[in-house]
Amino acid sequence: MANVNTTVRIPSKLINLSVKALAQSMTIKIMQSLARQIIPNYDLFEQTGIPRSVAIPNVTAAKQVVSDMISRQSFLDFILLLIKTSDQGYMGRKYAIPYLKPLINGVIDMGYIYDAANDMFVENPNLRRTRNWGTLKTGHTYTFAFLRIDVVGSSGIVRTHDEREVNQCYDDLRKIVQLAIEKRNGRMWGWDGDGGLAAFFYGNKNQSAVLSGMEILHEIFLYNYSRNSLSNHVKVRVAVHNGPFAYSPSIEDLNNSETVKQAEELEHKLTPPGALTLSEVVQVMLDHCILTQLVEKKERGHRKYFVYEMHRTNNRKR
Repeated sequence: MANVNTTVRIPSKLINLSVKALAQSMTIKIMQSLARQIIPNYDLFEQTGIPRSVAIPNVTAAKQVVSDMISRQSFLDFILLLIKTSDQGYMGRKYAIPYLKPLINGVIDMGYIYDAANDMFVENPNLRRTRNWGTLKTGHTYTFAFLRIDVVGSSGIVRTHDEREVNQCYDDLRKIVQLAIEKRNGRMWGWDGDGGLAAFFYGNKNQSAVLSGMEILHEIFLYNYSRNSLSNHVKVRVAVHNGPFAYSPSIEDLNNSETVKQAEELEHKLTPPGALTLSEVVQVMLDHCILTQLVEKKERGHRKYFVYEMHRTNNRKR
């Protein structure tokens, strides 16, 4: 099960409902067994300090389980587990768990929504936007779609244009990129002035990243003909790749990630100026209407990749 990390304070009303839901629906043995789905080798006697020869009251056990889930930043994981236990049963038995609807409403009131693709609660982007979607734990590995973008010939642009105009142009580009990715619940994980890296995790992450890349190309095309004050049009290279990353807020950890390195290689070595390039692992997850706009290519006759350019309308192999 995915892990949930949140810095949002859990309301006491929600904590009390969780305790009641546990205490009124299952035995201590089942509580402990459920807790072990999230905390391996969990032991209620050790956690409460009650001797094994003494029976633990249900309410005491429930309070301990809920408290331990909160302290380990796994409270929302446990709510998901309760929902599954009610819907699907546990160890071949159905459990009528009370207060589920107010529990779910309480989580929503905290600013979360359910992400069916990843089977987890994530922050509601209409309420807040944090780097980790309010859910990801440092050191835990998740699958992301990464979008890498870079301005073509940036050093030449800087050398031949006024510094103020260049800074304004690059700031405009950053805003174009940020708008395209954030409307699809992506996150900017780095911006170097003339390019950067975005990550997608929520929902159909691959399609969201690709649609963001397409929109960025379209918006930059319009920008060149409407607002660009430089003497030359600005072109970018965009690449999207999907793969695992052990989540970390560290830029160094991000740069050392093999998945991120592959996204950078795809952008730097295989993407034509003014184009979007996708790895095969991304391409297989896309809708047909997007696939028809891609050109399939092969790197030295081996690895396949796919290119989108604004003037291409048919899918052709090369």
